[in-house]
Amino acid sequence: MCKPKITMSTTVNVLCYKSKVLKNGESPLMLCISKNRQRKYQSLGVSLNPIFWDFTKNQPKANCPNREQILRLIAEQTKVFSEQVLEYKATNKDFTAKTLLEKVKSPTNLKTVKELFDIHIKRLYDSKRLRYAEMHYLVLNSLIKFNKHCRL
Repeated sequence: MCKPKITMSTTVNVLCYKSKVLKNGESPLMLCISKNRQRKYQSLGVSLNPIFWDFTKNQPKANCPNREQILRLIAEQTKVFSEQVLEYKATNKDFTAKTLLEKVKSPTNLKTVKELFDIHIKRLYDSKRLRYAEMHYLVLNSLIKFNKHCRL
Protein backbone atom coordinates (compact mmCIF):
# COMPACT_ATOMS: atom_id res chain seq x y z
CA MET A 1 0.00 0.00 0.00
CA CYS A 2 1.38 3.37 -1.03
CA LYS A 3 1.38 6.19 1.48
CA PRO A 4 0.53 9.59 0.06
CA LYS A 5 3.34 12.11 0.15
CA ILE A 6 2.63 14.78 2.73
CA THR A 7 3.62 18.20 1.48
CA MET A 8 3.82 21.15 3.76
CA SER A 9 2.94 24.50 2.34
CA THR A 10 5.48 27.25 2.18
CA THR A 11 4.49 30.62 3.59
CA VAL A 12 6.08 34.02 3.19
CA ASN A 13 4.92 36.65 5.68
CA VAL A 14 6.12 40.03 6.85
CA LEU A 15 6.39 40.62 10.57
CA CYS A 16 7.19 43.59 12.71
CA TYR A 17 9.93 42.17 14.92
CA LYS A 18 8.87 44.01 18.07
CA SER A 19 11.04 41.89 20.36
CA LYS A 20 14.05 43.70 18.88
CA VAL A 21 14.01 47.44 19.44
CA LEU A 22 16.53 49.60 17.61
CA LYS A 23 18.25 52.65 19.09
CA ASN A 24 15.68 54.97 17.53
CA GLY A 25 12.81 53.09 19.23
CA GLU A 26 11.65 51.40 16.02
CA SER A 27 11.39 47.71 15.26
CA PRO A 28 12.64 46.12 12.03
CA LEU A 29 10.29 44.57 9.47
CA MET A 30 11.30 40.98 8.77
CA LEU A 31 10.33 38.57 6.04
CA CYS A 32 9.46 35.21 7.61
CA ILE A 33 9.83 32.20 5.31
CA SER A 34 8.53 28.97 6.76
CA LYS A 35 8.43 25.45 5.37
CA ASN A 36 8.08 22.17 7.24
CA ARG A 37 7.99 24.08 10.55
CA GLN A 38 11.39 25.60 9.82
CA ARG A 39 11.58 29.38 9.79
CA LYS A 40 14.11 31.75 8.35
CA TYR A 41 14.03 35.50 8.76
CA GLN A 42 15.32 38.13 6.35
CA SER A 43 15.36 41.83 7.11
CA LEU A 44 13.55 44.10 4.68
CA GLY A 45 15.88 46.96 5.59
CA VAL A 46 12.98 49.02 6.91
CA SER A 47 12.00 49.77 10.47
CA LEU A 48 9.03 51.52 12.00
CA ASN A 49 7.49 52.26 15.34
CA PRO A 50 5.31 49.33 16.48
CA ILE A 51 2.37 51.67 17.10
CA PHE A 52 2.07 52.04 13.31
CA TRP A 53 1.90 48.24 12.72
CA ASP A 54 -1.32 46.21 12.71
CA PHE A 55 -0.25 42.89 14.24
CA THR A 56 -3.50 41.09 13.35
CA LYS A 57 -3.26 41.90 9.64
CA ASN A 58 0.57 42.01 9.49
CA GLN A 59 0.65 45.26 7.60
CA PRO A 60 1.17 48.95 8.41
CA LYS A 61 -1.80 50.88 9.79
CA ALA A 62 -3.52 53.56 7.73
CA ASN A 63 -1.83 56.35 9.73
CA CYS A 64 1.66 54.93 9.15
CA PRO A 65 4.12 57.32 7.52
CA ASN A 66 5.40 56.01 4.16
CA ARG A 67 2.67 53.34 4.20
CA GLU A 68 2.45 53.04 0.39
CA GLN A 69 6.21 52.60 0.01
CA ILE A 70 6.30 49.96 2.74
CA LEU A 71 3.36 48.09 1.19
CA ARG A 72 5.06 48.20 -2.22
CA LEU A 73 8.31 46.86 -0.74
CA ILE A 74 6.41 44.07 1.03
CA ALA A 75 4.55 43.16 -2.18
CA GLU A 76 7.77 43.09 -4.22
CA GLN A 77 9.64 40.92 -1.73
CA THR A 78 6.80 38.44 -1.22
CA LYS A 79 6.35 38.23 -5.00
CA VAL A 80 10.02 37.36 -5.54
CA PHE A 81 9.91 34.59 -2.94
CA SER A 82 6.54 33.28 -4.13
CA GLU A 83 7.79 33.08 -7.73
CA GLN A 84 10.83 31.10 -6.59
CA VAL A 85 8.59 28.72 -4.62
CA LEU A 86 6.44 28.20 -7.72
CA GLU A 87 9.54 27.54 -9.82
CA TYR A 88 10.76 24.95 -7.33
CA LYS A 89 7.36 23.26 -7.27
CA ALA A 90 7.00 23.33 -11.07
CA THR A 91 10.37 21.64 -11.53
CA ASN A 92 9.64 19.27 -8.65
CA LYS A 93 12.78 20.31 -6.76
CA ASP A 94 12.99 19.78 -3.04
CA PHE A 95 13.91 22.88 -1.01
CA THR A 96 14.04 24.22 2.51
CA ALA A 97 13.43 27.68 3.90
CA LYS A 98 17.21 28.18 4.05
CA THR A 99 17.85 27.15 0.43
CA LEU A 100 14.95 29.32 -0.74
CA LEU A 101 16.40 32.32 1.05
CA GLU A 102 19.88 31.66 -0.34
CA LYS A 103 18.56 31.23 -3.89
CA VAL A 104 16.71 34.54 -3.82
CA LYS A 105 19.49 36.44 -2.07
CA SER A 106 22.27 35.29 -4.38
CA PRO A 107 21.07 33.94 -7.72
CA THR A 108 23.56 31.96 -9.77
CA ASN A 109 25.09 33.36 -12.92
CA LEU A 110 25.84 30.81 -15.60
CA LYS A 111 29.20 31.19 -17.31
CA THR A 112 30.96 29.27 -20.02
CA VAL A 113 34.24 27.46 -19.42
CA LYS A 114 36.08 30.08 -21.48
CA GLU A 115 34.64 32.91 -19.37
CA LEU A 116 35.77 31.19 -16.18
CA PHE A 117 39.24 30.61 -17.59
CA ASP A 118 39.45 34.27 -18.68
CA ILE A 119 38.46 35.49 -15.21
CA HIS A 120 40.97 33.20 -13.53
CA ILE A 121 43.78 34.13 -15.95
CA LYS A 122 43.09 37.84 -15.37
CA ARG A 123 43.29 37.33 -11.60
CA LEU A 124 46.60 35.53 -12.01
CA TYR A 125 48.01 38.33 -14.19
CA ASP A 126 46.80 40.95 -11.69
CA SER A 127 48.52 39.14 -8.83
CA LYS A 128 51.76 38.95 -10.89
CA ARG A 129 51.68 35.15 -11.23
CA LEU A 130 52.59 35.35 -14.88
CA ARG A 131 53.95 31.84 -15.47
CA TYR A 132 50.93 30.25 -13.79
CA ALA A 133 48.62 32.47 -15.90
CA GLU A 134 50.43 31.42 -19.08
CA MET A 135 49.99 27.76 -18.18
CA HIS A 136 46.23 28.30 -17.74
CA TYR A 137 46.15 30.14 -21.05
CA LEU A 138 47.81 27.16 -22.75
CA VAL A 139 45.29 24.77 -21.17
CA LEU A 140 42.44 26.97 -22.44
CA ASN A 141 43.87 26.98 -25.96
CA SER A 142 44.27 23.19 -25.85
CA LEU A 143 40.63 22.82 -24.80
CA ILE A 144 39.50 25.09 -27.62
CA LYS A 145 41.60 23.17 -30.14
CA PHE A 146 40.35 19.80 -28.86
CA ASN A 147 36.67 20.83 -28.71
CA LYS A 148 36.25 22.45 -32.11
CA HIS A 149 32.69 21.21 -32.29
CA CYS A 150 31.77 22.51 -28.81
CA ARG A 151 31.29 26.08 -27.78
CA LEU A 152 33.36 26.97 -24.74
